[in-house]
Amino acid sequence: MTETRFTWLWLVVIALVGIGMGLVVGLAAGWLVFPAIGSSNVAGLSASAQNDYIVLVANTYAYDQDLARAKQRLNQLQDKDLKTRVERLAKALAARQDPSAANVADLAVALGSESSDIQSLAEIAATDGWGADAVTDANAEPTKVARSESVASAPTKEPTDASAEPTAKPTKVRKNKQTPTTEPQATSEPEATDEPEPTDAAPKLTAVPKPTDVPPTPVPQPAPVTTEFIPAFPAGWWDAVKFIPAEVAPGQQYWKLKYARYCDWAPDDNYQTCDGFPGGGMGTSIYIMTVDESGNCITTDVNDDINDGSKYPLTTDALKKIEYPWNPYGFSCTENYEKGMYGEGNTISVPNLPSDKITELSLCAKNPPPGYNPPPCGHAHVRYFLIFQRTTR
Repeated sequence: MTETRFTWLWLVVIALVGIGMGLVVGLAAGWLVFPAIGSSNVAGLSASAQNDYIVLVANTYAYDQDLARAKQRLNQLQDKDLKTRVERLAKALAARQDPSAANVADLAVALGSESSDIQSLAEIAATDGWGADAVTDANAEPTKVARSESVASAPTKEPTDASAEPTAKPTKVRKNKQTPTTEPQATSEPEATDEPEPTDAAPKLTAVPKPTDVPPTPVPQPAPVTTEFIPAFPAGWWDAVKFIPAEVAPGQQYWKLKYARYCDWAPDDNYQTCDGFPGGGMGTSIYIMTVDESGNCITTDVNDDINDGSKYPLTTDALKKIEYPWNPYGFSCTENYEKGMYGEGNTISVPNLPSDKITELSLCAKNPPPGYNPPPCGHAHVRYFLIFQRTTR
């Protein structure tokens, strides 16, 4: 009897110890080993979703004025130049007359923006006709409260006195100098001499070597357009988009735009031409690939000129791994640029050699092709896919 009780007692102790150790191991695994399961990654959102996130941060900053907290939230985007990105988003929102432009511009100023356009937008956009005073929808995004500073009018330059005559600069008077002659003027007939007058000697001719024929330097001409456009260009593209071929001479290397594809959100599935392409139906980016003559990937910079005159070159540290193959030629390229658009219009080319250019790549235009992205522009979800290939004409 005693032996039986002793055995059951040890079984109970072992069971309790096992349960305790299981709880300890489970809690340690949950708290220490896998603490990030379920956490969100703002940097992994699409470009349009990241823009919405910036607007939310700007609206929150408009109320609490907590810049440190706003910076902490923006740092989750993992963007190397937050100030520039917020500036560009403010300009894009202002171009669409979005009431959030004022708060985004105000956040850009707080981040150190010295752009006069952004500073003016932060001061006056909320009181403009499309700003906070014009928003009557209860669901409209909030604008900055307690703006105490009045809108200062732009300083005007005082006109210069047009009647004031400029002081005439004295001009130098050139005096005619008389060249003294050492020969005395003849006053009488010269004396006759027996020496014969010298005759004019015939000029000695020097043989001039015949110039060798130098071939003329070929004048650069626009390269022939052999780009594969999908859909057909320009009928199926925005009216503002232009293609400018590089001017090159025969035998000269240049960057040829080999492939250009335009994908537009549309209510009709017949216009959904990019099924399976990166970005999905909600993407708003430009994808750029650069290859050599054999189709091998080239690591190089890419020019991105904005239609407001600013330049944002894409450097090689911004290249991303291609997760969804999209080039139709099977080029062995593993990296490409993914350039987010903000509605301002982008001109893309490649530096260091003459390059084809494609201009005004944007989210929306005044005259879309029939059946494509209908107005208003706020419904625009547009993607562009470009392949530049180094080519010898």
